[in-house]
Amino acid sequence: MLNLPALDVAVGLIFLYVVLSLVCSTVNEIVATSVGLRARFLQMGILNLLSAAPRPTRAGVETAKAFYAHPLVQGLIRPAHGPDPSLDPTSTARWWRKPPYPSYIPSRTFVAALDDVLENAERRIASVDEEEAKAVEARLKGAAAELEQKLAALPNARLSEALLSLYRAAGSDAAAFKHATEEWFDDAMERVSGWYRRRIQVILAVIATLVVVLLNADTLASGRVLWRDDAVRASVVRQAEASAEAGRDAAEVDEAVQRLDLPLGWDLSFGDRPTQVPDDLLSWIAKLVGLALTVGAVLLGAPFWFDLLSKIVRVRATGAPPPATDSVRAGEGDQKRAGPGATAPAGARASPRR
Repeated sequence: MLNLPALDVAVGLIFLYVVLSLVCSTVNEIVATSVGLRARFLQMGILNLLSAAPRPTRAGVETAKAFYAHPLVQGLIRPAHGPDPSLDPTSTARWWRKPPYPSYIPSRTFVAALDDVLENAERRIASVDEEEAKAVEARLKGAAAELEQKLAALPNARLSEALLSLYRAAGSDAAAFKHATEEWFDDAMERVSGWYRRRIQVILAVIATLVVVLLNADTLASGRVLWRDDAVRASVVRQAEASAEAGRDAAEVDEAVQRLDLPLGWDLSFGDRPTQVPDDLLSWIAKLVGLALTVGAVLLGAPFWFDLLSKIVRVRATGAPPPATDSVRAGEGDQKRAGPGATAPAGARASPRR
């Protein structure tokens, strides 16, 4: 077993990041679920998709209302928690009110509901203004097949043009058009997922800052304690090894925080101890840098730090395991079976056959 103080300090700090990342991820998920963040972004994406424009259009709003009112979409809402009929599904609910709409809509459901919207489009032509009606008539003149005529009859001009483009690109084949529309929806949802991830990162940054400051989780101070105090270092390393062996899924957040044997929290007196309030400018600068380092580390996420912890603990305990028969070494402690006819990657060395 490797017994290097510097390696033990690294294990201790990584374990601290794992615990704090788990805490922040849990709080982040609670916040996102309680305010229905996924449903909000899905509403935004659907409205953007049906408007076929960077900003919601009046025709896009009307189409979105018809879409959300469809039984297939309504069926995705939890029983007894359906939306108020007077609630506009295209409007953004107040931040403290969770939207009653689904967080996920399958592409096949989107296409089926949109197909019914197309079926009812001709009956809504009479409700649009004269200019939009003329645009519909112009599109109908260039439409040949029945499905193409349905697409051209949509009062939503931009959506009609987008769907007609997909239909013509599919070679005027109904099955190919359905598949292309599903892919169009999936591509749009990928973009919505990007919006959601960026917003989650902002929320996570705020949560991480609050948690790190409230717990006084200072990377520099914790590193000094781990380096100077052999008992604390040994205790934290044991906890880290136990967590690595148990697996990430078995890690309990509250239990992990309680077992973390590091100087966390604030002692509201001035001094130079890790939990005390700094009493000079240099100490304040070091404290702010230490807290900022912890926040930056937490933003990398628990999976990143847990995987790194598992690798370091394995190397520290036993070193890299010997390669199995017919295996190809891919890295420190990582290997895979070569199999019949497999070729080792560049720089890799296959173990000899016996």
